[in-house]
Amino acid sequence: DHVEQAELESRRATEDFMSVGEFGKKGAVNEQLPPWFIQRPHIESVALRLHEEILDFAQFMKPTYEEVQARRAWVNVISGYCKMLWPMCQIRVFGSFFTGLSLPNGDVDVAIMNVPCKPATAMKILADTMLAGNEISWLEIIESAKVPVMKIRSQSVGLRADVVVNQQDGLDTSKFIKQSIKAFPQMRPLLVFVKYYLLQRGLNDTFTGGMGSYLLCNVVLHFLQRHPSLRDPQLHTSTSLGHLLFDFLRYYGRDFRYDVGVSVRDGGYTFRKEERFGSKGKGKGDGKGKGGVSLCMESPLGASPIDLGAPAFRMHILRNLFHHGWHCLSHLFVTRAPPEESLLCPFLLDARHGVITERYSLMSEQPAALASMRL
Repeated sequence: DHVEQAELESRRATEDFMSVGEFGKKGAVNEQLPPWFIQRPHIESVALRLHEEILDFAQFMKPTYEEVQARRAWVNVISGYCKMLWPMCQIRVFGSFFTGLSLPNGDVDVAIMNVPCKPATAMKILADTMLAGNEISWLEIIESAKVPVMKIRSQSVGLRADVVVNQQDGLDTSKFIKQSIKAFPQMRPLLVFVKYYLLQRGLNDTFTGGMGSYLLCNVVLHFLQRHPSLRDPQLHTSTSLGHLLFDFLRYYGRDFRYDVGVSVRDGGYTFRKEERFGSKGKGKGDGKGKGGVSLCMESPLGASPIDLGAPAFRMHILRNLFHHGWHCLSHLFVTRAPPEESLLCPFLLDARHGVITERYSLMSEQPAALASMRL
């Protein structure tokens, strides 16, 4: 009894460490049967059932026609104010909405090009004008960021937008991601799942040391570039998304060598960190992040080398999370999980998370902005 109690406490401690946190647990949803789940008793292979459930999850998270139209209308509102202020400016959409990787709660990334003033000044003018027009319910201008950004929320539908001024980088990275997904079609469902897997645990934001969308895209791309199925046609035909997710979690949770650098250029290769970024590496101190783990991922864009992984100072937690996910799938594979149960919930995802429970009610009218928010 004492042994069983100790094992139970140890299991609970691990689950608490890897859990999504109390902030996302609301609603009385049966976590064994998430809303995207479809029973497939005719499929014996656990890996193939996982393949189908990953596709079902990606489809569940895919924006509906109405959501796409609402986002386009939101961009048109922003564009209208920009054209009124700067008639010669150009509006470009980039980011996850452009690449097709947006989650239901995701914002729209908008770049305003050819603006004849400083970015910070332009953002304040735009914010003040949109507030006066009662278009936004909330705003924040972050001038200290590497790329100054204005975050706003639509009063009419509650959609958010990140607006940057005279910045080309986001457009280039989004085009690269879209090209990569075209070259590797299996990237999209894998990215949507892993992106949400990290989001539920607050590890999807570069600003807080997590793994942002561009870094995550390169991480998944590197994994697919070195996967054996890429060089073996017979293996390729028998490799499902279930196999790929299992291998991805094992690769970055156990097998990947974090002491080397990675590039996805020219089909992908590894290199010594100090040869590309010096002995210490930009933003990494002695070359190791917290917990002795750091990810060195060279940006495939730009003439001078940029380490995309340097800001991810919580890489030790990310590695542990990938390792945890691999063990969860190992358990499901070994025990031959029955087809009546979800393979993603509750071990990898929490079906009680707000983005899932409120999937089709995330867009709603917001209260008017307070006068104190006016600039």
